[in-house]
Amino acid sequence: MVVQNLHKSEEKLKEKILEKEEKKSYSSERFTKIEEKVKDSLSRQATDEALKDITLGALVLWSSDVHYECYETYVVVRFRIDGVLVDIFRLKEREYKLIVERLKYSSNLKLNISNIPQDGKYALEIEEKKIDVRVSTLPIAYWENIVCRILDNSKAAIDFEQLWFFWTTKRIMEKAISQKNGMILVTGPTGSGKTTSLYTILSKLNTRDKKIITLEDPIEYQLDGVIQSEVNEKNGYDFKTWLKALLRQDPDVIMVGEIRDKDTLETATSASLTGHLVLSTLHTKSAAETLDRIINMWLKPYVLASALDTVIAQRLVRKICPHCKQQKEKTPQEDQLVQSMMKEIWLENLPSKFVKLYEWKGCPHCNNSWYKGRIGIYEIISLNENLRNIIRDWGTTEEIIQEARRGDLITMKEDGILKAIKGYTTIEEILRVI
Repeated sequence: MVVQNLHKSEEKLKEKILEKEEKKSYSSERFTKIEEKVKDSLSRQATDEALKDITLGALVLWSSDVHYECYETYVVVRFRIDGVLVDIFRLKEREYKLIVERLKYSSNLKLNISNIPQDGKYALEIEEKKIDVRVSTLPIAYWENIVCRILDNSKAAIDFEQLWFFWTTKRIMEKAISQKNGMILVTGPTGSGKTTSLYTILSKLNTRDKKIITLEDPIEYQLDGVIQSEVNEKNGYDFKTWLKALLRQDPDVIMVGEIRDKDTLETATSASLTGHLVLSTLHTKSAAETLDRIINMWLKPYVLASALDTVIAQRLVRKICPHCKQQKEKTPQEDQLVQSMMKEIWLENLPSKFVKLYEWKGCPHCNNSWYKGRIGIYEIISLNENLRNIIRDWGTTEEIIQEARRGDLITMKEDGILKAIKGYTTIEEILRVI
């Protein structure tokens, strides 16, 4: 009951803080420059150049996706910058038609088909860097929406230190990936950085004395020294079939892009029990809920308890722009929330007046958005013998969390609040994402 009341109190504080948050729109002279270059190229029928201008503009603004959204009389070009969709410029119908034709031609899609969805990909070289672009079309009332996912191989895997683990979570992670066998699951919604985390872990494990094989759908980035395979379900090779073939290749480390069904889960679990280190992802909200989800996929609890080693739940939050960051006075609601969080992580003796929070002004570096770049916030459960016994006995999520709290578990919200206190992000951003 006390815990429930605490959570209700925190939710009310969250609502009050978000109500007072000033809404800020991205704006920059660079948006106008991108539009001018693209429209000049289109006026000259230089569609290849126009497409390159859009992609280069997206890369300059650190965007992960380009969205073309169709309406009755115009098309909006939007970039996803630090996880947020931002309007960049508009196109007329005849201009968009040129873009669509070039996109379809480049990605080997059928030019004469606009009434069914299509998927494709193409590559281009920008400033001696190879950029892969995945293209998805969707027929709508006003022609076709298109989304392009930009995959920059230079950003496929970052240094392990740059995953923004605090020392406790970093210690858990280093211990987990040093194991010879077992299963490590990275969980979170689409766009939460799971792929980057997996590729970064693989890069740290990638030494000449290990054989690493991945099973992906599709391969997002090329990793030197890692054997990467791609599922081909059209030819009857699903994850389960492909994974069984992969195991005959004598790997030390296996990465399965996503566990989608019971068969893949059982095969991956068997691999972890027979001397392999298995990495994979699941779409769940938290580390503890992952265990429920796996059991609901009909994996026996005693098998799960033996096979699973670590669960990492994560999200990405925007970083405060370092160029316009400044310290601020806490509001009463923020002060209460900080005190509540400090109490939960056993730091209630630290007076909240010594905890600093930050705000921003907005500048050209962050497109007047106050934020530049993103960092991860995490919740990691490493299974000890007590947790394994709870799982074998069909324990509840609450029981698992209580036992994990006796160890080193820091919840995702607490990890975020601590990073806000350190000046990496803001309370508002943490509350917006979680």
